[in-house]
Amino acid sequence: METRVNFERPAGQTADTARCNLIVQVLALVFYATWVIWVGMHHEAWFDEMQAWLLARDNTLVTLIGTYARYEGTPGLWHAILWLAIHTGLPFGAIWVLSAGFAIVAAALVLWRAPFPLPLRVGLLATWYFGYQYSVVARGYCLDLMLLPMAAILFADRVRWPLGYAVVIGIIANINAFSFLASGLLGLELLVRLALARRLGDRRALAALALAGGFGLFAMWTAWQPADNGFMAQVTRMNPVGSAVVFVANALFDRVTPWSTVRQTGVDVVLGMALSAAFLALIVRLVLAGRDRALMLAMPISLIVFSGAVLASSWHGGVLFTVLLFVLWTQWANPVDRPTRHLLFGALALLEFGQGMQTVHSGLYDVSHAYSAGHPAADAIMAWRADHPGAGISAFGGQSFETQPWLPRNVFDNYHGGAPHPQFVRWNSDETWHALPHPQEWNALLATHPDAILAAMVWLPAPVKADPAGQACQAGYSVAHRFPAAMQWRGLSIDNTLFLLERAKNGSCFRS
Repeated sequence: METRVNFERPAGQTADTARCNLIVQVLALVFYATWVIWVGMHHEAWFDEMQAWLLARDNTLVTLIGTYARYEGTPGLWHAILWLAIHTGLPFGAIWVLSAGFAIVAAALVLWRAPFPLPLRVGLLATWYFGYQYSVVARGYCLDLMLLPMAAILFADRVRWPLGYAVVIGIIANINAFSFLASGLLGLELLVRLALARRLGDRRALAALALAGGFGLFAMWTAWQPADNGFMAQVTRMNPVGSAVVFVANALFDRVTPWSTVRQTGVDVVLGMALSAAFLALIVRLVLAGRDRALMLAMPISLIVFSGAVLASSWHGGVLFTVLLFVLWTQWANPVDRPTRHLLFGALALLEFGQGMQTVHSGLYDVSHAYSAGHPAADAIMAWRADHPGAGISAFGGQSFETQPWLPRNVFDNYHGGAPHPQFVRWNSDETWHALPHPQEWNALLATHPDAILAAMVWLPAPVKADPAGQACQAGYSVAHRFPAAMQWRGLSIDNTLFLLERAKNGSCFRS
């Protein structure tokens, strides 16, 4: 496999300018790496990070990839990486090292190889998914940050040198369902291009297509949904149009007041959606000026349609963000008029500025506050069980399982009768414990009269959220401990507090 990379100085650039640019690039990379490492060291992993880790820790690689990954609705690449990391001794508290490492490589690719002006390249590192969500929060999406820029670098020479490009897009197919869609379109386009270039008789071209197809088929096999996957039954979904609109907004402009730490509605959000639509219109105009129109329009459209037709959570918007970055990267040299080019500069700069505010706020908040309460709650559970031998404790809501990596075994009596394993969440439809419970399941749990309950605030019924201590007292429980925590999303805080409730004794309901 041979890949040509051009490190020559761009035409018209003086030695002094090149030296200054190099200094800026190095400083930007050092600052970026320092930022994600600093924030990562203070970040407490939440449910999704914990779930993937426990799956990788508690299963063989064959069982992990062949059985459990598909219940997560994703190919098993990230789980396999975690499995390797765990077996080389990486502790759960350092899971952020993986996402930060991939993100730093991605940042270097952007700084040195992206076609945008240097200020825009530097600004991209401050955007939400680069600066926080995909670099600090350790999930498989960090691979999109790294691999889509790699694919963009190799895109121009994909017909002459198809092997490296095929490997990259094949790996992309194994990251998540959205990436699989994008990768499939890239692989199909590669086949068409090689056929048009009459290279289907070339052994290297055939090997490239075989590799890309093999990776894609493997991703499809590992992600193929089992008939008894009960995840979707627990999810509350938006209508398809609303889901698609929010998906786009989460990729680009979610509101026009990115500095606000209060959830905005109404005009603020509508204007953010309008900005997102205007940015997409500029990208369409750029794409239509080039030769790769069908591919570059099909990729984001397929992701947007999928987000409405199947499922999209807030963080999935980052895959659309990286795909749009791929489109801009590969089409940047298209011959558009000067006003369009200036508008593209301005729109990208505005996006970087707005998301940069959200990145900085969220990172600083994560450093000074708890993102997850799993670790202190686990310590409290162990102390409570030591003080109450023979007593039982139940869990309510998925975030209660954020304690599991810090516990030597499963201790929750309402999960498989308190059996030591599994500690990860099973999504099988026959599973009676729900990580995404409906509010009415709270009363059903209280009716079983457990000695103690570890409850996740976000899943409690509205009256209990409004007055946890008072509602607990009415049910015959006191609040033994409260573990405050808050997840960050685009500068907004999402309550991730855990409560440890115990049955009230001697008529006393409240304890601090």
